[in-house]
Amino acid sequence: MSASTSGRTLTTTLATITYAELKRHSRYEDAWISVDGVVYDITKFIDAHPFGDTFRGNLGTECGGLFAASHVNTNAAKMLASDKFRAKHDISIIGRLDGSRDHLHKSDPDPYLDRLIHRPMADDPFWQDLKEEVCAFLRETGESIHYSLGQGVALVAYYFIIAAVLSWLAWFQGSLLAAALLGFHMLCAVAHVSHMATHFGFTRHPWLNFLAQQFFDLGGMSSLEWQISHQTHHNQPHSAIDQQTNVYDDTLGTRIHRYIEQRPRHRYQHIYFWVIVSQYLLFRLVGTTWWMLQNRRFIRHWYEMAAHLFARAVFVSLVVYAVNAHGWLALWLFLSYATAYSYAAFILLYNDHADAHAVIDDAADIRRYHGRTSWAEVQVRTSNDWYPTNWLMAFIEFHYGYFNYHIEHHLFPTFKPTLMKKVSPVVQRVCRRHGIPYTRTTFLEVQVSLQEHFARMGTLADVRASADDSRE
Repeated sequence: MSASTSGRTLTTTLATITYAELKRHSRYEDAWISVDGVVYDITKFIDAHPFGDTFRGNLGTECGGLFAASHVNTNAAKMLASDKFRAKHDISIIGRLDGSRDHLHKSDPDPYLDRLIHRPMADDPFWQDLKEEVCAFLRETGESIHYSLGQGVALVAYYFIIAAVLSWLAWFQGSLLAAALLGFHMLCAVAHVSHMATHFGFTRHPWLNFLAQQFFDLGGMSSLEWQISHQTHHNQPHSAIDQQTNVYDDTLGTRIHRYIEQRPRHRYQHIYFWVIVSQYLLFRLVGTTWWMLQNRRFIRHWYEMAAHLFARAVFVSLVVYAVNAHGWLALWLFLSYATAYSYAAFILLYNDHADAHAVIDDAADIRRYHGRTSWAEVQVRTSNDWYPTNWLMAFIEFHYGYFNYHIEHHLFPTFKPTLMKKVSPVVQRVCRRHGIPYTRTTFLEVQVSLQEHFARMGTLADVRASADDSRE
């Protein structure tokens, strides 16, 4: 059997590799990845890669789309197909990934087992057109993909100084308003600085990126856990099939897609969802540290765990000080902080327009999509942008790190936040040319649409039950 990657034919006879087998090679000391369905052993290459930590979360997965999107200025898949390149970097071809099994309705909740093989990026006219247009824009404008060292330091200082002031007012002075603002601020720092650093979309300086990631840990979460689990969100149709579904279904008890089993409680999910989500940070505060202890195999450097534990100790120490200084008021300070952080996360980070959930939502059997779907088109269809309508929303757009341009982030996850806004007109133009819907609304419209979607999913029939009925 032969495999085609980046327009070239790999003449090697390839063995068939199952998802389960691919998954077993997901550690740095035993690392396989699948790119456009071809499985490679990159164990020895990781240390030679200038940003080897960015492989974290992709190991043991099919990541052709994300792999191409993270190397927009080069044809990384073509390099992998080169015998000379592979020999130089000790990369070997293992086989071809088997996409014959249906992994959409699997009972295994493990987030590292991806479920869909997309069309090879080299064979995708939409992606090729989009990549050419964006690269032309970068050449014409001279825009850098990353922030400079000075810009990165300035942004880290900006968020840290504000966090320090609000922390002093909240934990030392006992201000409930400051505690709420601190929760919102830390979520924005995570989005603009930490999240982008985990994607290698902040600066080119590893030490600064590592420092930037600590806003995650200082705020009560974990940059390491996010970097690993979040990659599935980018590898797959992120609003239809990914770990985010597990967050809504398993953690919050809500039904966000039709293939989730329908239960009587879901009829009221548009109400209780907002009660449960208010304390999302409480779940993460303990859960992320426990997750890291359970998944130590993904930790590449000892100082990553040390930094997490130190940041967590700083956070807990502030709360303990507030308890000693303010008594019962400390409880309300903590709840104010956690609630603001949690609501900010779900209103800004986790919300999607209803249209973003419809791409593969009605698919009872995902096998029909293997090798056929365009990764780039799915990123557009399963996300949405919102635009500011007043000065307050314009400030939130900046403070939040321009993540209202979520479509652009999913297409180009290593682009600095300010660049996402600049390439948005280019993406819209290419989408129009290919007849691909580009959802861009006001912030309020997104919130209303999500609420209506929750209410509809609470009463809409299970897609699998509907499929069974139609066969009868």
